Amino acid sequence: MDALDSLTDHQRSVLEQYQNRTYSQDITSSIRILRENNWDIELAEQNSYQNTDSTSYTTHHDQDSPSSTSALLGNNASTHSRSSNKRLLWIFMWPFSLAWRIIGSLFQFAARLLYRPSITGPRRDARTEADRFLRDFESTYGTIHPTFFSEGGYTQALKAAKKELKYMLVILCSEEHDDNDAFCRETLTDVELLDFLHQKQVICWAGNVRYTEAFQVSNTLQATTYPFLAIIALQQTNGTSKMSVIDRMEGPLSAPSIMRRFDSVIARIGHSLDHLRAERAQRETERRLRQEQDQAYRESLNADQRKQELLQKKKEAALKARQAKQDLARKRRQYIQYLCQHALKQDIAPDQKATRISFRLANGDRVIRQFSGDATLVSLYEYIEAYSHMDSMASDEPMSLPEDYQHQYKFTMHSPFPKTVYLPDPNKKIIDEKGLWPSATLIVDTNEDEEEEEEEESHDEDVD
Repeated sequence: MDALDSLTDHQRSVLEQYQNRTYSQDITSSIRILRENNWDIELAEQNSYQNTDSTSYTTHHDQDSPSSTSALLGNNASTHSRSSNKRLLWIFMWPFSLAWRIIGSLFQFAARLLYRPSITGPRRDARTEADRFLRDFESTYGTIHPTFFSEGGYTQALKAAKKELKYMLVILCSEEHDDNDAFCRETLTDVELLDFLHQKQVICWAGNVRYTEAFQVSNTLQATTYPFLAIIALQQTNGTSKMSVIDRMEGPLSAPSIMRRFDSVIARIGHSLDHLRAERAQRETERRLRQEQDQAYRESLNADQRKQELLQKKKEAALKARQAKQDLARKRRQYIQYLCQHALKQDIAPDQKATRISFRLANGDRVIRQFSGDATLVSLYEYIEAYSHMDSMASDEPMSLPEDYQHQYKFTMHSPFPKTVYLPDPNKKIIDEKGLWPSATLIVDTNEDEEEEEEEESHDEDVD
């Protein structure tokens, strides 16, 4: 951790690239090699392969044995003259060493291609393989294990980790390796490791290389030893974000070692993920704020529109009611004008039977008129209606009856004693009413509310 803290961001990036290219898990050794080569990754990688081929065994024993280190230092002091011969020998042997490494890599790749136990079987979709791996694991090792990603395959897990800005842990197993059973039975069921992965919100995707997708993932991640673990996270490179392998672990692994490696990864790139999370949270806050503002604006706009529509409907209804009222008043006036021209005329033939009726009006006037016995009761109302308006509504122009109009009389008639109300019935003749024949006195009662309404109608007509 101290060595990492002393590195610059550029040096950390070079270190990460160097470890990914050389599959080195020893951070201290990697830093030492890079420093010796002035942080030139190509030169460091070349020298790393040189050391691996010619002096790895000696280096290992030098680190473990102080006496060997002293002897080596002594030899270096006493045999300085032979260093040039070793350099010439290395230059001569380097092509053969490179060829050997290439052949070894091709052999490993061919071996991986030849070992495909279940690829020849029927191809299953990623989710089916994930469910099958979970069933097989729980039937063998129990239900205590990391929460394996089950909403799809490896690609879906990558997308989920990228979308949610979480760490992803890839676990590849193979029964052909001796360390697999102990790893699944002990490491993957370790309670502390499970709590650690849960607290860090790690997305765990696991697979058996016997299955198609897991085998393809092993090729993609260049896994050679099992169990194999890879820590993947979103990284920004040259302004672009992509999911990258941050650390790789192969072979027998204990729960504490996995947690330490994870802590090391978090220490290296945690600030980068935190920065991405903060940016995403800020964007989400701004998006939600814009959405709330847009929603509030739409609701306000809709409320204003509804208010305007309601106001417009009220105006239209009021205008329609006023027009209907004015149209009714116009037709009423036309009807009364027609009555003034026809109902006031008294044309009774000499041979017709007639009754003499005295009307006592509401204003105190008394009117006497003869009516034919064959006339209907409505003729009494028509006469009084015309008589009451003959001064205010008389017209010199010939008037006709208005269309679609049913006249409403705003007064009633009744005899004084006994009180008998006579309604404007067009089907009853005067001669058939004993109280009206051969003479009668009728009192005309006017409805006060109807008088006020008539005054309002007259006012509306004057305004128009």
